[in-house]
Amino acid sequence: MKLRFVQNSLRLRLRKSELKKLQETSQIDESVTFGPGQTLVYQLQSLNTTNQPEISYTDGNIVVQLPKPLVTQWANSDQVSIEYHLSVNKTDQLHLLIEKDFPCQHQEEENFEDTFFELSDFSYSNEQKA
Repeated sequence: MKLRFVQNSLRLRLRKSELKKLQETSQIDESVTFGPGQTLVYQLQSLNTTNQPEISYTDGNIVVQLPKPLVTQWANSDQVSIEYHLSVNKTDQLHLLIEKDFPCQHQEEENFEDTFFELSDFSYSNEQKA
């Protein structure tokens, strides 16, 4: 799962295997270690207890929660992304974008089968990987 921040925006990109794991276990997580005792953990959860996407940040942990029916619909369709604008206070919103991952055209070693290449304009062939 890839994580990207831009201003007041958080974007997660999931590979096929990660989306499958999210459906099976209701949670996927990743971490980035910056040094001893300095780890950022980010999780994506699929829950029956939430009616709309929610996000929290506590002690180096980012948790994004999505309604399970929304994840199921997204996973079983050609829909590329889930996008929401969440109010974080009286004046600010957080733009949340969760996407199916597409192959990077500049990385030849990338595992294209684990991306959603069939939904992109990227022309995939085995010859390109050679």
